[in-house]
Amino acid sequence: MPVPRPAAHLAAGLLLLATAASGCSAGEEKSPFDNLPVKVGFKTDRPGMSEFTDKGVYDGFEPHLTMKVLGSRQIDYTSLTVTTANWEDALTDGKANHNKVDLVVADISERDDLKRDYDLAGPYLQTPLGVLLKADDPRTVAKSEDLKPLRVCVSGGTTSEAQLKDIGPQVTVTGANLKECLERVDDGTADAVLSDYLVLQGVAANSGSGGRRAYRVARDAHIGKTQFLMMVLPKGHRKACELLRQAINDYLQDPDWMNALRTSFAFGPDFTDKELRDAFKPVTTSAGDRCSA
Repeated sequence: MPVPRPAAHLAAGLLLLATAASGCSAGEEKSPFDNLPVKVGFKTDRPGMSEFTDKGVYDGFEPHLTMKVLGSRQIDYTSLTVTTANWEDALTDGKANHNKVDLVVADISERDDLKRDYDLAGPYLQTPLGVLLKADDPRTVAKSEDLKPLRVCVSGGTTSEAQLKDIGPQVTVTGANLKECLERVDDGTADAVLSDYLVLQGVAANSGSGGRRAYRVARDAHIGKTQFLMMVLPKGHRKACELLRQAINDYLQDPDWMNALRTSFAFGPDFTDKELRDAFKPVTTSAGDRCSA
C-alpha cells in the first residue's frame, strides 16, 4: 500500500494544537507537537506493518494509519527510521541513532514498564501472538501446547519471549531481532518463530517468489495474551496523547481501517470481516485509559 507524502497543513495544525493545549498555564507540559512537522519514527523491516521501500517511502499499515490519524487533525509530519534496539533512545534524545523523534509508531506492545516511562496513545491494533513455520512444514500448531516439542525462536527482550517462558518449548532460541529468527528457521536451527500474529502474517505474505511463499502462519494459532499496539510519546505529554487517542478511535470506526488491514497483510476473502475484527480490532472502550495522568 503506497503511502503518499502527507500534505503540509502547518497553519491548521498549529491552530488545532493551540486549541488542544488551551487552559494550560505556564509551567505545564509542552507538547512535542509545538514544532511542526512532527517527527515520526517507523521501523523498516516489517513487511505489511512497516517497511522502507526501494521507492524511498515507508509502506504498510502503520505508515498508512499515521497518515490517516495525523491527517485527520491536519498535522504535518516527517518520517524517520527507528529500530527495536534504538526507538527509546530516538524518543529520548536521539544520540545513538542521530534521529530524534517526537512520536514512535513501530509495532510496540503495551506493557506496564512502558506505561511508567512513556505516554501510550491507542491501541490502533490488537494482535495475539502467532506462529510462523516454513511453508512446507506440515505440522499442526493450533494452541500453546503444540509449541512444546518445537524449537521456537523469539526476539530477545520482547513480550513474545516473556510469554514463551510460560509455554516451555523443547528449545528456546533467541534472536537479536525478527530477521535473525527467520534465518534460524531457514538454516534449520529453529522450527518456528513466535511473534505478533500480524507481524508474522506480513512477513509470510511477502516471502518467497513465483507465487510460492517461503513461510506460513498457523491460521488458528492465537497464542498467549492479546497484545495492544500503541503509539508512543515521551512521558508527560497527556494532551498530545489524548489528541492522538481520539483520532485513533475515530479511525477505528472508518471502513478504511479494515481495508488497510486486508491490503497490508494480504488477508484473502477466506478471512471474513468478523474474523478480522474479532482478532485484530480493539474495541473503543479498550482505548480509554492509556494516556498518563
